[in-house]
Amino acid sequence: MNEFTGISVVIPVREGSSRLKKKFFLPYHEKLNLVEWKIDQLKRLQSGNRIFLSSNSIHVKAIADNMGVEFIPPKSYLSTGHDASLSEVIKGVINDLPTEHFAWVTVVLPLMKPSEYREAFQFYLSKVVENKIHDSLVSVNLLKEYFWSDEGPLNYRADRHQTISKELPNIYRVTNGLYMRNKEATLAEGYFLGSKPFMYQVSKISSVDIDGYEGYQISLAMKEFYDEL
Repeated sequence: MNEFTGISVVIPVREGSSRLKKKFFLPYHEKLNLVEWKIDQLKRLQSGNRIFLSSNSIHVKAIADNMGVEFIPPKSYLSTGHDASLSEVIKGVINDLPTEHFAWVTVVLPLMKPSEYREAFQFYLSKVVENKIHDSLVSVNLLKEYFWSDEGPLNYRADRHQTISKELPNIYRVTNGLYMRNKEATLAEGYFLGSKPFMYQVSKISSVDIDGYEGYQISLAMKEFYDEL
């Protein structure tokens, strides 16, 4: 039995990528392109009727049909270039989802493993839905590093009293791979994170982002270290 029936998985796919043309359809694993690879990952923990591809592309609709998942055609102004704000896009996509909760999953982070998605969903149900300790969830990397701004050091003293790295304050880098929240609060506030999200830490390999061609090549090179279990 599927333990995540109350969570809809949204995979947004905007065909008109400005940095790397048709990047969502790049070949990635055997005969699967990036979109198909992401669907395959998520179908290892979620039923096809709870996975929704949101896109302005007829090619993505064909993929949804072939892989047994749902398709959401957004209103044209939500999917053309950057005419709509992110908030408008989020609300437009999740408005008609059949569940109270949703996961917003990004295609261009192909090395986040099914086991990580599964664990994140379990944390969401426990810490957000059941115990209400947090109001949302986001995938992050914990950074214990030394940071500067133009004005000077941000998180340590750059002098003879320099803090050792393990004692630096926790700073979290959002990977942009996974966001989870309930639909009602998202529609009211226009964003898929609340003020007290659970920081779900993923591996560094899971945060490799295909933003341009270099990222694509890095991701392919790192795939040999990927464990899909």
